[in-house]
Amino acid sequence: MNTEEPNVDVSPEPAETPADTQPEVEVLEKEQAQAGAESQSQSSTSEKAPPIQDFRDMRIQMLERSLAEREATLHSYIRAHKKAEADFEAYKQRLERDKDKEITLSRVKLVEKLLDVDDNLERTLSASRSGNPETFPALVKGVEMVHRLFLERLVELGLERIDPTGKPFDPNSMEALGAVPVNDPSRHDTVVMTLRSGYRLGEQEIRPALVQVGKLLG
Repeated sequence: MNTEEPNVDVSPEPAETPADTQPEVEVLEKEQAQAGAESQSQSSTSEKAPPIQDFRDMRIQMLERSLAEREATLHSYIRAHKKAEADFEAYKQRLERDKDKEITLSRVKLVEKLLDVDDNLERTLSASRSGNPETFPALVKGVEMVHRLFLERLVELGLERIDPTGKPFDPNSMEALGAVPVNDPSRHDTVVMTLRSGYRLGEQEIRPALVQVGKLLG
């Protein structure tokens, strides 16, 4: 009688996943895959986009360049302004020098024109010192000649001699020294005598004439 027992395999069988837990596993796997993709995307983006600090540095460099350009422009304006001031001051000084030269030249011309008068006056004074009565007519003639020459020189300089005798009295250009009685109505408020001639240079009055004015009697 055979007493051997049959060989029975008693190794445990693999556990099977319950059917009702399969969807949860698939959802978890999808979430893990999505999280990995997002993490990779963020890592790629952070590698491509420069850090915020780089943008700030670039902005600071741009502002510094703009400030440097503005400072250079300002300095150029300041230099131009100083140069203009220096040029204007030099121009003023040149005008002053030219004006002084012109005044000096005018004085020289005036003196040159009056030197002849002075020479004639010296000759007249020399003749008068002799005391000879026979020289008096010549002396008077010499004085008249010097006076005429002097007036000619003044006319050459643009000076006008004013003798308003017989003209209506004008208080703007004449100075009255008393009144003279007159019988003729046409001589009323007119200059009957010029005591001192007036002078005018161009449009400017140098000295008013000193006159006596007629006043009608009664």
